[in-house]
Amino acid sequence: MWKNIVLLVLVIGVSSCGSKKTAMKSSNESKEVVLGNNETVSYKSLGNGVASISIQLYENNTFKFDFKSIPQPGTGEETVKISEKGTYTSDGSWKTLNFKNPKFSLAAIFDAQYASASDFKVIDEENVKINTAKNALPIWGVVCEKQ
Repeated sequence: MWKNIVLLVLVIGVSSCGSKKTAMKSSNESKEVVLGNNETVSYKSLGNGVASISIQLYENNTFKFDFKSIPQPGTGEETVKISEKGTYTSDGSWKTLNFKNPKFSLAAIFDAQYASASDFKVIDEENVKINTAKNALPIWGVVCEKQ
């Protein structure tokens, strides 16, 4: 009986370790999006010790989102990389970004704890609205300045 319990714990432990790595890969659908040639709006993170973040919106209603965490010294953390492409729709200065089947949580990246309702709104697991009238957006607690 103890052998079965130990075996079960090992299987659960190994499978949970592997799931974290696959959760950070880009979705296949995002690779099919063809980005435009001209950026209309872009945001890039200011120098910080937490993450490098950028969002570029293109004239053909596509966007590219890049995120790379900066592990803190002595923590043993691994770098998290996210690179997604998608489409967006416009409603004035508000742009609704559609991440097709993202392999990460939009609510974790676009954390309302660090922003006001006038910065962005997470709609669901695949969509977030950003206010491009803002000169800076706090994404993951990092200030991203309009370029």
